[in-house]
Amino acid sequence: MKVSQENNGVLTSLVKVEVEANDYKQEVEHQLREQRKKMTMPGFRPGQVPMSMVKKMYGVAVKAQAIENVMSDNLYKFIEDNKIKVLGSPLANDEKTPKADFEKEDNFTFYFDVAQQPEFDLDLKKHEATSYEIEPTDEMLDKFIADTCMRFGKVESPETVGEKDMVYGHLVELNENGEAKEGGLDINTTLYVERITLKTIKDKVLGKKKDDTFTFKPAKALKDINQLATFIRKKQDEAGEFASDCNFTISSIQRMTPAELNSDLYNKVYKDKDIKDEKAFRNAAKEDLMNAYRRESENYFLNKTSEELVKNVKFDLPEEFLKRWLLATSKSEEAQKDIEEKLDKYMDGIRWQILESKIAEIGDVKVGNEDIINYYKTELLPSYFPAMPDETEEQKKEREAHLDSVAKNMLNEQEQTKQVYNYLFDRKITEVLRKEMKVTVKKVNMDEFIKEVSPETAAVAEKKTAKKKTAKKEDSQEPSLF
Repeated sequence: MKVSQENNGVLTSLVKVEVEANDYKQEVEHQLREQRKKMTMPGFRPGQVPMSMVKKMYGVAVKAQAIENVMSDNLYKFIEDNKIKVLGSPLANDEKTPKADFEKEDNFTFYFDVAQQPEFDLDLKKHEATSYEIEPTDEMLDKFIADTCMRFGKVESPETVGEKDMVYGHLVELNENGEAKEGGLDINTTLYVERITLKTIKDKVLGKKKDDTFTFKPAKALKDINQLATFIRKKQDEAGEFASDCNFTISSIQRMTPAELNSDLYNKVYKDKDIKDEKAFRNAAKEDLMNAYRRESENYFLNKTSEELVKNVKFDLPEEFLKRWLLATSKSEEAQKDIEEKLDKYMDGIRWQILESKIAEIGDVKVGNEDIINYYKTELLPSYFPAMPDETEEQKKEREAHLDSVAKNMLNEQEQTKQVYNYLFDRKITEVLRKEMKVTVKKVNMDEFIKEVSPETAAVAEKKTAKKKTAKKEDSQEPSLF
């Protein structure tokens, strides 16, 4: 077996693999003997078919496979022995490789194009970046606390319908004569009173009791198409065309009474924190919100920083080879078309992978099974296996052992584990960037963050808010249509 290499372009080389009969003969004979053991033919005992017949039937296919195996093994051994940092994977050079006749020939030559990773210096200390620390506005914090109080509140069944109640009942679609429409809606559903946007309809509902019936137009009551579709149990496109009057008969009323801000609530929400008053509770809630926002800002930091590094760190790429490699490894014509149309973006993606590898070297970034198990145990699973009030030491040990067992079993969920691996790897890369680069920390609230990172999104959001305010004003002034 002979393997040789010669440069044939920028960061590319031509690898020649010469295979002789002695390189694969033994393997062919072994595979044919194994094939003979499994063969059954009329007139011969199992496993006793003459070898001449075995060779005639399977010889060429077995030979071709053996040659491919030995050629591939030695190609990658050559790459490993010569410490070639391959970019992508070797591609067969069909123009230089002679057409093989596996039946008649014994010696074969194969050529492969191989691309190497570029060598370059990366001094992260020369690069700058901005990191955003997102703080909630008072309005956001108030809403978060209100939602928390509601989540830990209690369910009641009041006599009459109030502003924030859930009303369960039976909905019947009516025809033009005010009678039940044949083939029309006849369903049980739930009406959330605070979602009713038209005041005249809301007034019809407020104060009603169990078994009361009222008539209204769902399409007028619920302007949000998603809410309307859910209420009438139809798809969005069908809900958009629904304009009928309906009768709604109340079967039950439920009211969620929010929990009061007191020590009982503080202990339920934050078991591990010694919270004594509302100020400390608000601070803990603020910290929760900031943690929730942190992942958003971290994602933006990594995305933006990667874009800047790809743009500013210069190194050569074997672009023609990489285009061939991308097309060769794509699985569909649609994917190939996408590569042709967005080649620059694909090249930027490859540049970032190379930079990311270099950053991982700088920070000695590694993610192993222990890291993934620890993530499951400390960040993902605890909310599913919370500590019980007055937990004993023995109970704590049992819970932690169960957590450990579940976390280890979750490693078998390959798709999820791959996602966790990528998330933890990105998190460690972000830590290296923060440590090595000149990072300016900017404190903003969520609205300011959106305006900073995506002015277009902020403009759309402002238009939607203005539109909702206008619609709400018009609805409140609209005269009764009934």
